[in-house]
Amino acid sequence: MNKVVLFAGVDPLATGESDYAWHPLSVLSIGSILKADGFDVLILDCQVDPDWRHRLRQAAGDALFVGVTCMTGPSINNVLDAINIVRDAAPHTPVIWGGYHATLAHQAILRERLVDVIVRGPGENAVLAMARRLADGIALSADTVADVPNLALLDGRTAITATGATEPRVIRTNYEFLGDMNTLPPMDYSLIDPTRYYNDRTRDLSYITSYGCPYACAFCSEPQTSTRKWKSLAPERVVTELVGLWRTYAPSQISLLDPNFSTNIARVTDIVALLEAEGLRLELRANMRTRDVVNLAKVIDLRRLQDVGFSAIFLGCESGSDRMLTALRKGATVADTRDACALLDKAGIIQLTSWIHDLPGEEAADSDETLALVTELAALEHNRQKHHFFMPFPATELYEQLFGKTEDDGRTQAEWAASDTYGGSSLYAGRPDVRRRVLEQLIALKQRFPHALERSLPRL
Repeated sequence: MNKVVLFAGVDPLATGESDYAWHPLSVLSIGSILKADGFDVLILDCQVDPDWRHRLRQAAGDALFVGVTCMTGPSINNVLDAINIVRDAAPHTPVIWGGYHATLAHQAILRERLVDVIVRGPGENAVLAMARRLADGIALSADTVADVPNLALLDGRTAITATGATEPRVIRTNYEFLGDMNTLPPMDYSLIDPTRYYNDRTRDLSYITSYGCPYACAFCSEPQTSTRKWKSLAPERVVTELVGLWRTYAPSQISLLDPNFSTNIARVTDIVALLEAEGLRLELRANMRTRDVVNLAKVIDLRRLQDVGFSAIFLGCESGSDRMLTALRKGATVADTRDACALLDKAGIIQLTSWIHDLPGEEAADSDETLALVTELAALEHNRQKHHFFMPFPATELYEQLFGKTEDDGRTQAEWAASDTYGGSSLYAGRPDVRRRVLEQLIALKQRFPHALERSLPRL
């Protein structure tokens, strides 16, 4: 028996984050490595497998393990459903939870005894090591996986907390960020059939060229999950794989879902040059930082990016207040935001700008500056905007500023599932009066610039 079942719980269609499905790159990466090592991999995705509950129940009994993953927010509910199905249908089958949320909330998940093992951060090496041991008949325990990186699990003993209470003792193995990405096998898209994710409006294909982010943004989970490290594929491999995917699956666009595609400016220019040499225009979207765009424009005409297919760039702008950007540790300024948007607009590239309102410590003057800046940018022909109300993510700097530094403050995964950046948070209400005022102004702004605010606005 060498079958592994991987379940992707993220559903951006249901949460309003997207109007098309995203390819589950997290489980696809794990599945590709397992398949290359000879394992039989079944990927189930709640976005495109409406019968996933039935199929999971049928497949769990003879699986080496079931792996689950999701983001913090409503998609946790899908993972909790999947765990309950496996526990009911195949109580002997180990359940392993990985991904961003599990990394940040691993102690609470284990306290609830939801799964057998948590994978913290990059899971490629860890999951392969566990799969090999299970295939050899070795059960997963604190002793048998002590040398496997990036794991957390219970050892069956009890720990004493600072208050004198008792709780299950969590064992954490050595944390390692990913090594050379170029040693990983290519993503095996045949495991998911990318065309199942296309719809009548968009044939989007997801791809990733780098892991991690070196920046320390206070609201973001990346400083915890990637420990401010960054690893990338070589430009030659990126272009070869992009061209191959474009020709094989005929998408209308390819979304590069790197946390920060522009970390290395020279690498971006090399990728552009290699795409130019191919003589094939792809439709590409990527995530960049505003200051990176400004610096990139100093070494390359941004129209060259547009010519090879970079039609839209996502920018995490967050605030129009320099005071707040400093507090958020963004490493960028309002001037960078303004300049990046202007440069991209002049090059004919859409700016997908993202903003966070009602931030901790934000004063009325900061909010006014943000609303003034988004109004200014909305007048640009190619500006598009996403607006969110602040929601704290577990183990991030802002979460600890609000609730104190703690590995586990007693919150359940069901409580975390009741929170998202569009519909508000049951764990953090923010300031309702501030949010009402912001939403009123965003509604008025959407009436003035419907092209810029075509997406749904956040809800109170």
